[in-house]
Amino acid sequence: MKAESFVKLLRKVIREEVTHVVRNEMKSLLQEKKTNHKKVINHGMNLNQMVEKKKYVKDPMLNDILNSTSPLRENTTMNFNSNMAQSFKSIMDGNDTQTMVAPPTDIHGKAVNMSNEGVKTAVNAMTKDYSALMKAIDKKKGK
Repeated sequence: MKAESFVKLLRKVIREEVTHVVRNEMKSLLQEKKTNHKKVINHGMNLNQMVEKKKYVKDPMLNDILNSTSPLRENTTMNFNSNMAQSFKSIMDGNDTQTMVAPPTDIHGKAVNMSNEGVKTAVNAMTKDYSALMKAIDKKKGK
C-alpha cells in the first residue's frame, strides 16, 4: 500500500470515529437533566424561613427586617483618626457627659455648617450620651 493511500484511509477512519464519539457525547448532554433554578431558589428561601428567628419587636414586618440584617460583631476593630482625639480622650478619662466632637465634614466631604441650628440639634442628638436613659429603661423593665 502506498503511503498516500494509507494516509487517506487513516484520515477517513479517524473522521468516522471522531464523528461517532462526538454524536454520542452530544446525545448524552442533550438528554441530561436540566437544573430548575426556580426550584433551587425556592428551596433556599424555605431553608431561610425554617431558621429560628429572634423576636425583637411585636411588629412582624419590622421583626423580619431586623432578623435579615447581619448581627453586630462585638470584636470589630475600630479605626480612629486625629479628628476623634478629643472625644476619645474624654471617654478614656471617664468623662462620659462631655459632648462628642462633630466631624468637620459630611459624608460627601463638604464642611458641616455648625452655625445652622438644625444641624447643631441633629449633631447633638447623634452624639448625646444615652447611657443614663438606657439604664433607666432597663431598670423599669426589671433587667
